[in-house]
Order: sequence, then structure tokens, then C-alpha cells
Amino acid sequence: MTKWARELGLEHSEHPIRLDISKLTVVAETPNGRTPLSRMGSGENWVGYHLVTYLALAKWFIEQQRHVGRFIFFVQPTQVYFPSNPPITGEIREIVKDEDREAVKKLFKWIFNIVSELTPNLQIIITEHADIDEEWFQSAIADTKWRGDDALIPKHWYE
Repeated sequence: MTKWARELGLEHSEHPIRLDISKLTVVAETPNGRTPLSRMGSGENWVGYHLVTYLALAKWFIEQQRHVGRFIFFVQPTQVYFPSNPPITGEIREIVKDEDREAVKKLFKWIFNIVSELTPNLQIIITEHADIDEEWFQSAIADTKWRGDDALIPKHWYE
């Protein structure tokens, strides 16, 4: 968990990070004592530590050959990053250096690396609004992008 928290650049990751099973929370073992997840800063840290924890548990179950489901379903893990202040024309691509967009790309690249490490033993399914216009991301989209008339529930069902 510590290694992955550092890869994501999460607050307190310079200290050992672990799951406190007795309190069912993530803690950082700092020189001043334990710092629980509830005191670890922003929503970005909370989401990051939840992802780290879920994936660390999945990896542990796989390595221990435990009979636990081998898929994780995440819903909008990037929600804490959006919306950013839109540029004047409304084209998000006009933002050259947007920290939130860079953090989103970093988060997805990290998830992709973990899945690659644990393939074929783990599948991650993500429903997400963020859309990174790069081949590595676009190639992972398994369904039609739900925009306009393309939706989970087709309009003709309820019209």
C-alpha cells in the first residue's frame, strides 16, 4: 500500500501505510502516531487510498489463492477532480497545464499498470465520464460512449 500510495503521490505516503483491520480504515504510521484516513486531507487522497486499498486486497487474495471474486467495479473514481474551471471557449483541450487532468491521467495509468501486473487474475470495470484522448485509454473502452442517443437505457424504451 505504501509503494502504491507513493506512486500516486498521496499525502502521508512518505510514512508506512496500512489497513487497520480492527478499525477498518487506512492509517499512516507517522512519527507522531497513527493518522487515520479521515485526517489525510482532500477528496483526492480519500479516493486514492480507497483505490490503493481495494487493489492491495485484490492482490493479496490472488496471491493467497483465496476464493474471492476477481473483479472490481469502480464508479467515477475521478469525480473529485471535475469540473475544472472551463476555458473561455469551453474546449477543455485548450488547457495546456491542468493539474486535475494530469492527475486523472496518472490515476488511470496507475490502474492500468496494476491490472497488467495482475492479469489474467483480475478485471477492473470502470464507469467514468473522464475521457482521455490517448490510444492507451481509448483502446480500453469496451462499449459505445454513452452520449446523446447512445445511453444505457435507449430512449425508445421509455418514449
